[in-house]
Amino acid sequence: MTLLIIPTLALVAFTATSPLTTVRISTPLTAAQPPAGFKLIERKSGPISITLRVPDSGVFAGEAIDIEFRVTDSSKVDPVFGATGIPRVVSKAVITMPEMAGMPEQRPKIHTEGIPGDYGIECFFPHGGEYKIALTLQIPGIQEAVRTDFLVDVRDEAAPGTRKAVVKPYTLDVKAKGTPKPGEESGLQFTIRETKSKAIVKDFDIAHTKLAHLLIVSKDLSWFAHEHPVQQPDGSFTHNQIFPAGGQYYTFMDVAPRGAGSQILMGSVKVAGTTPAAIPLVPSATTNAVDGIKASLKGTSNIPIGKSLPVTFQLTDTSTGDAITDLEPYLGAFGHLMIIHADGQTVVHSHPAEDEVGIAQSKRGIVTFNARFPKAGIYKAWGQFQRGGKIVTIPFVIPVGGAK
Repeated sequence: MTLLIIPTLALVAFTATSPLTTVRISTPLTAAQPPAGFKLIERKSGPISITLRVPDSGVFAGEAIDIEFRVTDSSKVDPVFGATGIPRVVSKAVITMPEMAGMPEQRPKIHTEGIPGDYGIECFFPHGGEYKIALTLQIPGIQEAVRTDFLVDVRDEAAPGTRKAVVKPYTLDVKAKGTPKPGEESGLQFTIRETKSKAIVKDFDIAHTKLAHLLIVSKDLSWFAHEHPVQQPDGSFTHNQIFPAGGQYYTFMDVAPRGAGSQILMGSVKVAGTTPAAIPLVPSATTNAVDGIKASLKGTSNIPIGKSLPVTFQLTDTSTGDAITDLEPYLGAFGHLMIIHADGQTVVHSHPAEDEVGIAQSKRGIVTFNARFPKAGIYKAWGQFQRGGKIVTIPFVIPVGGAK
């Protein structure tokens, strides 16, 4: 489940002690600048410049990558290297995804490079969309910290085989206690490990009131569960699940290792017994009714691939036809939307906007999610809402990119 990013960066905030100007570098590259194949984006405040270096070839989601920046002082010019690089800058970075409400922030490491003034942000983007990289720089000799915000437009995953195999920062081990059987409670254990060290990850940030969200689906996506495993003293998570039938089930753990941001890690469980015939995924109507709630789906016709877009559930009462105005917060949000591709390899877990406008609309039965479909095909979507203390799950099957 790797997703492609090609960053387009824009500075949206910068505070320093002198007026801000914006300059795009057009001078020849020097030994202190990167080789051909990089875009240079420079921002200046007085003699201080911050230049971000972005590979022309793009940055791909699901891959660990250093995004470099250079900090220079133009009041000190070297005849060969130009403005002098500033060493010993104390830097901090916070990466967020404004369009995905409630996503935990990333706090990546920043290291020095081989040339004074050069630094690298150790980035990992879990999926496509627009991210914000906020830098705070404490520059020697300047009392006030310099702050910059860059918006990064992240595209989706590269086609299989077009990139070298990459190592994910985290892995998921799934173990069952005994042999899971249909109709019986099965004990499951989920362990998240650092890929390189194999160490068990024990510290997690909370996302929507939980340390972990677990999605379990049958291979044909006809059966679905959204659960919340309990963390154990050794750092693993456990959950007891009753499966409806034999066969293969996908498991997706949505977790946020401390400071690393949201990660969706995939595993599987094999359940004993006869596997029922797969239920074909056929595009559904744009309305569906479950447990007294009728949902009309808006924004799913002619869906563009690889672009974030609003998907709206307009909810009415099936008995009265009136808009539903008594939704209750569920796990800190007025709704949850899970979207899974038919191949079981692409997953989106989204929540509605949590600003005043989004909350006001949700209270009128209009719940809008930010969604993204990174490739063509058939997707199964489940909207979840709470009313009268009961969780109602409303499914839809959505074709994307001409899929039938």
